[in-house]
Amino acid sequence: MNVPLPGEAHRAKAVRAMFDRVAPSYDLLNRVMTFRIDQVWRRRLLSDLAPRDGEALLDLCAGTMDVAALARRRAPGLRIVAADFSMEMLRRGVEKTALPASQADAMALPFLDARFDLATVTFGMRNLDAYEVGLAELARVLRPGGRLGVLEFFRPESSGSRFVHGAYNRLALPVFGRILSPDPEAYRYLVASMERFASRPEFEAAARRTGFRDVRGTTLFPGVCGLVTAVKA
Repeated sequence: MNVPLPGEAHRAKAVRAMFDRVAPSYDLLNRVMTFRIDQVWRRRLLSDLAPRDGEALLDLCAGTMDVAALARRRAPGLRIVAADFSMEMLRRGVEKTALPASQADAMALPFLDARFDLATVTFGMRNLDAYEVGLAELARVLRPGGRLGVLEFFRPESSGSRFVHGAYNRLALPVFGRILSPDPEAYRYLVASMERFASRPEFEAAARRTGFRDVRGTTLFPGVCGLVTAVKA
């Protein structure tokens, strides 16, 4: 494994380079590997956050800006800024959405305090050197009462979740990665990083420590993805 995993130091450069390499096939791979359920997860995220016209949304770890695109369709008057550390991912997102984007470090965001009304993070927290620092930065840029929604592949804790994760990770992902990806190593990283990342309860506890209240989490069908929502205290 050439890409450092959660808990290992100095990950940012290697992870960013990996996402730059897979950017051309990223959307296709997401749809195929999840049987398009990834879009259902994103719509659930936005349903729970309920963005409104006139509000400001930060789509952090935006990738190719799928959430930004769905949010704009849901609330055409929403003011959206996408941010990601991979310029190649953002380039494709801007081509797809024509929305503003900023290359940014999620652990040192280039935005003023209390700048946003809500923030989303989709499958990006695992890629930070320190996800708790990322949560603290999100708390800083959200106004009091601002809403946060995080979709992530958390480390499974229950026997049922471990079974679903294990079957999917060891059967489906390696096949899709070899067939469709220009960088199969990236999908070996995906599997390993899920198993090394925080559990959902651990992540929820970190959100409370870093300035959030009303922290709620749920596991989404078919059991490999978790959704955490919270409110800036």
